[in-house]
Amino acid sequence: MISEKLKKAMRDKYIANGCWSTETFGKALGRLADTYGDKTALKDGDLTISYREWDTLVNKCANYFEEKGLVQGDKAVVQLPNSVTLFIVSFAMFRMGVVPVFALPAHREREISTFIHQTRAKLYILPKTHLGFSYGEMGKNCISDTDCQLLFEDEIRESLNGEYNATEYPENNVSAYDTAVLLVSGGTTAIPKLIPRSHADYLYDAKTFADVVGMNKTTIFLAAIPAAHNFTFANPGVVGTALSGGCTVLSRNGGADEILDLIMEEKVTVTSMVPSLLNVCAEMAQWEEEEDLESLSTILVGGAVLLPDVLKTAETNLHCKVRQVFGTAEGLNTITPVDMPSEQVAGCQGVPISEYDEILIVDEEGKEVGRNEYGEMIIRGPYTIMNYYENEEADKEAFRADGFYRTGDKAFMDEDGCIHVCGRIREQINKSGEKIIPAELESVIKEYEGICDVSVIGIPDANTGYKICACVVPEGQEPDVLELREFMLDKGVAVYKLPDHVMNLPKIPLTAVGKPDKNELLKMFQERQKMAYV
Repeated sequence: MISEKLKKAMRDKYIANGCWSTETFGKALGRLADTYGDKTALKDGDLTISYREWDTLVNKCANYFEEKGLVQGDKAVVQLPNSVTLFIVSFAMFRMGVVPVFALPAHREREISTFIHQTRAKLYILPKTHLGFSYGEMGKNCISDTDCQLLFEDEIRESLNGEYNATEYPENNVSAYDTAVLLVSGGTTAIPKLIPRSHADYLYDAKTFADVVGMNKTTIFLAAIPAAHNFTFANPGVVGTALSGGCTVLSRNGGADEILDLIMEEKVTVTSMVPSLLNVCAEMAQWEEEEDLESLSTILVGGAVLLPDVLKTAETNLHCKVRQVFGTAEGLNTITPVDMPSEQVAGCQGVPISEYDEILIVDEEGKEVGRNEYGEMIIRGPYTIMNYYENEEADKEAFRADGFYRTGDKAFMDEDGCIHVCGRIREQINKSGEKIIPAELESVIKEYEGICDVSVIGIPDANTGYKICACVVPEGQEPDVLELREFMLDKGVAVYKLPDHVMNLPKIPLTAVGKPDKNELLKMFQERQKMAYV
């Protein structure tokens, strides 16, 4: 846990070395509107928004929210798909000093209710439907025992399309060192941790990353995965693109066919993906002519294991450079050098984006290990957080007294200073870039009638990184995977967290200290798979 004295010293250091400025997100957008005026900033289907229009709509939205009763310091859960509305809403809140909590479209009742209760949110903004899911009933359940109000995306759009008050919203008391947004951590517990990012650190993060990638005013960035995700929002994402004077094209459904169409139609130059999506896009792109995709220069890929064959296929079929990145919502971003040979990229997460990033690889006692030796990666720097949101217990576990954040990632640093992340020291399942916590799923599965014990494990998978297996001990009838998935859906579990397999067992094997032996469970699963094909 970091002392307040050290936090102040670290903040003073980042201000003194020029990492942190006094600019807020709201002021940054105003500056961009003055600089780029009628240049296109955002494209959402047939809707095109210039920098000046974006700034004006943000003022409208801020005045609208003020009428709804939002004031500086309030929290609001924002769960919107990729849309211009998301960037109007979030920047209006930034300008007001209201703190949005970025929920992903895939989050369901368990997560949303947790966010609302943790933050005492005054507002929950959501779509009526998205990709076949109706959010209305879930929204009502999430706010049922709170003072939180529901506000649908359509209502906001209607207010902004009308002659609503577009007077410049006065950003009087918002400081660059205030919390701008709360991101959601993958975490290692059943309850998601919330990550406070300040205006100063997040803007520095986005602009520094954008510069490393080579973004400029000719950049056309495709937001291919959910824009509320840290990777797409500001690493370097939409914010990094805007700070460079570029244009963002928003993918609505995130399907490979839509993504390839947008790359060709909008002459996209840069995009970011998780490996599973990259794999599908690369396979589909083999039917396209090289000139159809000639605008695309760079794909940033991260969030899960990138296999060499996927990388090779992507660079061959998409005719562009694939650069692997590593990032956490809590801070550090790394990227493979642009001149690194492709055969080295798949097994490497590259180097930090900032000269002020500090990375150590340490053993179990916290002592630094040598080059090419495995250990836990710990980090400190101008955009790495110093605490979680109102979670002292998590702070004690995650932060060392010297200011370093324990990532929980197993890694080594090679002779060239490149980071190689090899998995998790702490328990977590990474499925297509989504972080799934076994403890969360285990607590739900234990409610299923007739199950007396359960342990959830990750199964290595070439396409998604990992799949999910629920290892259960039933008292009577053995549940199948479809029954269990339906039960968990009814309990409000997000679709991406549902188990892909169920393995019924007479008992859960234990380690010497009495904990579920997940290595043994994995071996048992793999043996059963082999037998099934004999």
